[in-house]
Amino acid sequence: MPRYIDPTTDFGFKKIFGDEANKDITLSLVNAVLGLESPLRDLSYSNIERLPETVEERKGYYDLYCEDAAGNHYLVEMQKNYLAFIKDRTLYYATFPIVAQARKGKSRSNGKSYSYPQPSTGGMLVREAPEVYEDDEEVVTIKWDYELKAVYCVAILGYALDGSQRAVNRSSLRNDEPPHELFYDKLKFVTVELPLFDEQQPEYSVDRPLNQWMYFLKYLPMLYSLPAFLEKDPVFRKAARVAELARLTAAERRDYQINRKYMRDNYAALTSSYSRGKDKGKIEGKIEGKIEGKIEGKIEVLLMLLSEKLGPVPADIETTIRALKGESQLDAFLKRIAGITDWETLRALLR
Repeated sequence: MPRYIDPTTDFGFKKIFGDEANKDITLSLVNAVLGLESPLRDLSYSNIERLPETVEERKGYYDLYCEDAAGNHYLVEMQKNYLAFIKDRTLYYATFPIVAQARKGKSRSNGKSYSYPQPSTGGMLVREAPEVYEDDEEVVTIKWDYELKAVYCVAILGYALDGSQRAVNRSSLRNDEPPHELFYDKLKFVTVELPLFDEQQPEYSVDRPLNQWMYFLKYLPMLYSLPAFLEKDPVFRKAARVAELARLTAAERRDYQINRKYMRDNYAALTSSYSRGKDKGKIEGKIEGKIEGKIEGKIEVLLMLLSEKLGPVPADIETTIRALKGESQLDAFLKRIAGITDWETLRALLR
């Protein structure tokens, strides 16, 4: 039986990082991922549900939504399962804290009259002009100059994006033409792609905070005790205590199992659709999106199934699987997934 919950599940991520009592853990993660010149010293948690302007619009739900003392916004999403349009969703979610920054006020007549042109007749229409106050939530004040606070969007992924070469990618809005100067510095996107993290490679040395967090997120469910490089840090010791299965209440354990069952159901739906795939090779499974039926998509299916069945996939196995080129080999592994009970069995098959 594992000792720790999986921090890459929806329940696990919010349990470890979404509690006010664990703010020091969240600060450590956010500072490590963003790599800011001046590390954040404090954050305040905000409602993870952000309402749109009208009831007809979709709501935005974030795994983690915080603000710093200067009013900058930090959105953190944990997406374990493949989502084809994760960049689109991240951008969509970023619009909520941007739009919410519009200064609001209420309108009340001050008794003065003003003349407005009438385009249809060329005459003038006399109306009362409104005064604007800043203590109401009904209208955008005319006194607002559009200055915005920064919005940082972090997507921690249980899969690798097409074409990615690095586990961590940071992006800002830059000009298309060389020398690609920065166009806007208040909207930043970061992806952390856990499958590309390999602690055996020099660039992912575990003596660095960001790499330590990637190790923690990727391997915690497989650990019975923390390695020395994590154990020496009180933040990781605390995070591990929070993640212990034995410390969960009965209700929390039930919620965790329901969360895992939901993920298993999604995997089952995906593989069922995969087995009935069209001749053109498309997978029309639905795990919050569609996976294209090329070899790369099939590899993602296999890796997700292995991760759900046995835990985080070891780096050597993932590298070998991603190097496979034949669809027949992948099909054979998918058919034999139920008979694989440990990583050594799989290693033997791959050899």
